[in-house]
Amino acid sequence: MTTSDPAGVEQEVEDPGPPRKYQVDFKAIEASGHSAAFMVQGRCCWQCQSVIDEQPELAGDIKYLMKQIAIDCSQRADYLLPGTPLTEAVFRLMIATGNKPMTIQEIADQLSTAWASIIYMKDLSEDLLSRLLDTDNEYMIGPVARK
Repeated sequence: MTTSDPAGVEQEVEDPGPPRKYQVDFKAIEASGHSAAFMVQGRCCWQCQSVIDEQPELAGDIKYLMKQIAIDCSQRADYLLPGTPLTEAVFRLMIATGNKPMTIQEIADQLSTAWASIIYMKDLSEDLLSRLLDTDNEYMIGPVARK
């Protein structure tokens, strides 16, 4: 793509392409010596936890856990409280949406919706979220490789 500056000189400008998307890298969690299923299970509501206690084989089934969080736990008022640290909130959002790759704008929009009732909104700027997710974090949330 070419553009002209005020002096009329054409310059080549790199097309940034589609916006970067982010998701949790469960393989990286496992490679770091942590249990991805345990991390996800820890975000289940008490009712889902009681089902898991009765059926322990469900504790290691990450797909089951994320499905339960999506249809049950994430619908509860206390799933994504306004006082939740930002990286934890993004992790909870990601697992509640089935770890679907999301852009920074989609993340910000969904967190804004979840926290719409609070008086002092957290900084959900693209700059802050990008810096947060582009650096190493304990949740292994990072950019998805572009194809």
